[in-house]
Amino acid sequence: MVKYNLNNIDYWVFDLDNTLYPAASNLFNKIDKKMKKFISETLDVSEIDAHKIQKKYYKKYGTTLFGLMKHHKVDPDKFLKYVHNIDASSLTENSKLENELKKLPGKLYIYTNGSKAHAINVLKNLNIDYSLFNIFDIKDANYIPKPSNKSLDKFITKYEINPNRSVFFEDIEINLKNPKIVGFKTVLIKSTNHPDEKNKKKAINMKYIDYTTYDLTKLLNNINIYINN
Repeated sequence: MVKYNLNNIDYWVFDLDNTLYPAASNLFNKIDKKMKKFISETLDVSEIDAHKIQKKYYKKYGTTLFGLMKHHKVDPDKFLKYVHNIDASSLTENSKLENELKKLPGKLYIYTNGSKAHAINVLKNLNIDYSLFNIFDIKDANYIPKPSNKSLDKFITKYEINPNRSVFFEDIEINLKNPKIVGFKTVLIKSTNHPDEKNKKKAINMKYIDYTTYDLTKLLNNINIYINN
């Protein structure tokens, strides 16, 4: 069994999309399509050009929304309400995951570049009690997305988190770099269905990754067994 150096963790921080649910559920693809449609209609461009704008801003700023706000004065609340108005019934109830989350010592957090309403919708469809978590969303971050240090600092300050007693679970490698630098333990959630995995041209920089897994529930089960023995 892997020896998890997580015995002194008080803060368990989870990304939402493609982390608390598997990328294979294809939920984020629905959001992606709604972003393209929103941009096409709002900026009066073709869907092909909308897709180019969407990916350009995501790559440059961390979220498409930040670019739309910066360059087109888009109302962030209008954008988030539109793109997160999706059918999340493709998610499978995950009582095993909820059980492992409840066993973890300390406090649980969701730190997402999405909205709080979207996080609650996802957790409800997973049949996970959303009251288990403190939810830090993009609005809490003043719309500054991960991987920005400003966003991370706001998260740490709001909840008075000690990074040296924290672990961060994420599906996007770059979003773990700054948490690792300031002291977090880091876990990368991998998936062969993840869009970043399909398009990846370089290997993972393990300098900023402490652990990797393809199965969050199984990993948490192993961690719970290890820290409780």
